Amino acid sequence: MSQPRAAQPVAASAPRPGAPGGADAWPPPTRLDYALTGYYRGPLHGNGELEWRRQGPRYELRLSGSALIDFSYTSTGSIAGDWLAPDDYVEQVLLRSKSVHFDRAAGRLRFSAIGSTMPIAAHLLDSASVFMQLAQDLRTRPESFQPGAHLRFQVARPSGTTTWDFLVAGRTQVATRLGPLQAWHLVYEPPAQDDLGAEVWLAASLQGLPVQIRLRHGRDDYLLFTLRRALQQSSPEAAAGR
Repeated sequence: MSQPRAAQPVAASAPRPGAPGGADAWPPPTRLDYALTGYYRGPLHGNGELEWRRQGPRYELRLSGSALIDFSYTSTGSIAGDWLAPDDYVEQVLLRSKSVHFDRAAGRLRFSAIGSTMPIAAHLLDSASVFMQLAQDLRTRPESFQPGAHLRFQVARPSGTTTWDFLVAGRTQVATRLGPLQAWHLVYEPPAQDDLGAEVWLAASLQGLPVQIRLRHGRDDYLLFTLRRALQQSSPEAAAGR
């Protein structure tokens, strides 16, 4: 898998709405560095990162952080036109990991946290790849982003699958280390309070990428990723294989 090299600040370019899909229509390898704040048995402060890599039709997306504990959410798979098609998803906290395997040959999902399997639904994502899918949708289908609209995705996690129904709350300004950025604010409220909830702020001026992400567990515990720096490789072909 490729790794960002000869990085430069992310450009504001985006493909034309309705442009043909394919790996080259997706952003080149990119790393977003975040300031990480939150609350878990007390205030949290640390560093976060979203790293997007692609080489040909293959991709890897990793959202990670370090604040009291180290954690990461990693999705790997293929780019299928305008959609991501995960093969594996891993959630890791310290040395403990849980996973989902998308067994596409058998057409079944296999979960590390439960013994059962289930069929792979069309356009099924995981809770890491959904953020890059949203960014790509803003790049290629900006007309879908209207205040009050809903964007729905089937999402797999180690405990099973669910529908993430994002409400487009509207446009707002996000204060970042790069200065204030206009962003679309999307909110997913889970059906149960103890489930994972998510908010994301996507900036069209940064190729639709998330300038802020908020993950919530329960009533009080949350993580907030706020952009500090964005680096992007100018050409995927210039990357060396890892």
